[in-house]
Amino acid sequence: MENYKIHKKNKVKFTIKISLVGLGGCGKTSLYSVAFAETKPEDTKKLSPTILYETRRHPFLGLQVGIFDFGGQEQYRKEYMDRPDIFKGTDVLICIVDLHDPNSFDQAKEYFEGLLDIHRKNNEKPKVFLFLHKYDTESYQKELLDTNVKTAKELFSDTFKDYDFELKLTSIYQQDELAKIFRDILISSYKDLKKSVEKAESQLEEIKAKIIISDVSGNVLVHNVQGVSSGLTLRGDLRDFIDACNTVRENIFMSDSCRFTGQSEDGKGIELHIFKYIIAVFVMKSGELERESMDKLNVLLNDMRLFADLIISAHND
Repeated sequence: MENYKIHKKNKVKFTIKISLVGLGGCGKTSLYSVAFAETKPEDTKKLSPTILYETRRHPFLGLQVGIFDFGGQEQYRKEYMDRPDIFKGTDVLICIVDLHDPNSFDQAKEYFEGLLDIHRKNNEKPKVFLFLHKYDTESYQKELLDTNVKTAKELFSDTFKDYDFELKLTSIYQQDELAKIFRDILISSYKDLKKSVEKAESQLEEIKAKIIISDVSGNVLVHNVQGVSSGLTLRGDLRDFIDACNTVRENIFMSDSCRFTGQSEDGKGIELHIFKYIIAVFVMKSGELERESMDKLNVLLNDMRLFADLIISAHND
């Protein structure tokens, strides 16, 4: 499939290339840092503007995702717009608009149209997401915000009409929602994978246990536990535990899949299931599960085993 072609930059191979673009100060680097790098929203104020562009590697479901963060200041835009090869191979183009700065909307539109023209010249048509960003009232009036959303939707509606396009309202202060948006973007080209994740979300609501489903790199797909992740990234201690168990799976068991269990003296139990060296299902139980929950958990585990097979198939297509 097209999204799994190889992109090369500084000798690093990427299986998906995502380009983050927007004017200076729109919040591109903050979005990345909160969603992928465990940065707290309040700490993003310390981040420096991106100079020209930065490339970051992020493993996800066995893929190497390259995230290109393009600086939005005028001097950097001019420099890389004159070097269209930088944008070659972009699978997902994320255009970011600052809802707190409506005076910049026209300039952002002109910038995005220039980028689309570059992709046309490159004979490429990436999937496009428009983030109407800073959809929060941390330092902005709600009435003005809603007005700006309406204006932005009207202004940008025609810009991407010829593209596979989705619009999202985003905020770094809504970390769980932001994580889901990026998770869905990363699997957006594979409908079967997306359906499996959506099914798992509904299954977790019916099981009386705390469950986290992630990949073995610690990217959370779905969970029903408060405080276990920062953006897409699983909490450090749990991520380290999965990593250690995955090492045992690979070096000791030498199998694609395995199960780890543990129990405390007061009856609390944990299970970690690793499927096809890609998917990790972490289950925490306060005691023995009722028969109905146990049956539903077994169905979920079987579905995740099949989900891992789907991912392997997607890699091979």
